[in-house]
Amino acid sequence: MGRYDLADQRSFATGEPVFCLAPEVGVVGLKGPDALALLSALTTLPPQEEPPPPGTEALVFNAQGHIQFAFQLAEPVPGDSSDWLLLTDGLAQALAGFLNSRRFRLRAEATARTDLAVALTPGPLNQSVFGPDGVDWASSPDGWPGTPDWPNRAGLEARPESLNQWDKPDEPYQVDQPSQPNLPQRRWRQAVKPRYCLVEPHPGAGWRGMTSHIYDPTAPNPLPERLERRGYRQIDGAALEALRIAAWRPLASREAADGKTLPHELDWLRTTTPVNSGCYPGQETVAKIINVGKPPRRLVFLHLDGSDGVLPQVGAAVTVARSELGGTDEAAGGTASAACGLLTSVGVHHELGPIALALVKRTTPRDVDLLVDALDAPGGLIAASQTEIVPVNGESDARPARRATLPKLSRRARVQ
Repeated sequence: MGRYDLADQRSFATGEPVFCLAPEVGVVGLKGPDALALLSALTTLPPQEEPPPPGTEALVFNAQGHIQFAFQLAEPVPGDSSDWLLLTDGLAQALAGFLNSRRFRLRAEATARTDLAVALTPGPLNQSVFGPDGVDWASSPDGWPGTPDWPNRAGLEARPESLNQWDKPDEPYQVDQPSQPNLPQRRWRQAVKPRYCLVEPHPGAGWRGMTSHIYDPTAPNPLPERLERRGYRQIDGAALEALRIAAWRPLASREAADGKTLPHELDWLRTTTPVNSGCYPGQETVAKIINVGKPPRRLVFLHLDGSDGVLPQVGAAVTVARSELGGTDEAAGGTASAACGLLTSVGVHHELGPIALALVKRTTPRDVDLLVDALDAPGGLIAASQTEIVPVNGESDARPARRATLPKLSRRARVQ
């Protein structure tokens, strides 16, 4: 992890006029009359009657439901030939190749746009301040962690107290809007995006304003130069990593780097996967875990012990002391701790200090302190306290109610 100025991080978090370049963000151009149809067939983007707004996020899974790609939609840069731009986490070439290999007869073409660059700001730019220069960039706001008041495209303005009301389709959910009387509860549930973390306000509420701006760096007066002339100050992009961690915001190249991560483990369905997304690769696994719960792992937020001034590396093993589990060193053959997961992201926050995200076994108790491997730390370990993001039971708020099961009849009873 690179070093950066915590003052710059604070400036970005508080919305001051700063920006940073994001060379790790890849851009894919998608054009053709069937561009959205291709995305709806291969990703979690549901079929659209109208073009989705910029910032809409979607995931691509393999047949087993493991995350392969993540991207955000953006409108094209003015004058560009693409119909849509996809912002992805450094995998533009691979994502473009994936889309092209599965388009078949659909009239769409994807291209990795290495000629475009991305800059990040704490919020949207006021286009009026650019005067005669005009606007030659495209913007895409980050919608994480989703809207807290739950408006959605089914037209519902309120969230029911219990999602289990949908099990009674003959009893419509009453909405207080005169223009929306008696909308069926089932329709509401189909439009919802499952959430695993129900903390309100969500720690990522402050991240929602972060905006990506796509521009041509070879054009006259490129966007960074304009921003600097208008009083914006460029900062190191590494400062944003700790802000992302504090927002519990997953990143495909970090939290899903092993190629076998399920979106449920990261609480990533909340912004990417409505229940009515239609058919897409991996849908069976995604739907099964929504209904049954219990993904193999869960994402946790860690406060790291920073007293020694040492940070662990991404990929470091996360363990739990056997004494915390009620075991003994002798019973473990002399091993004082048991492995339970891996560190996926780490950084230093201007308020919270050393923090991290980790994927641990779902059954790891929520109330135990963890240990993280660090070669430079005394004893080779750093203590960490965990905050639950995905619950231990692995259930989202979109999970249907448990139904009463009928008693099993014995063979003798069936014969009679």
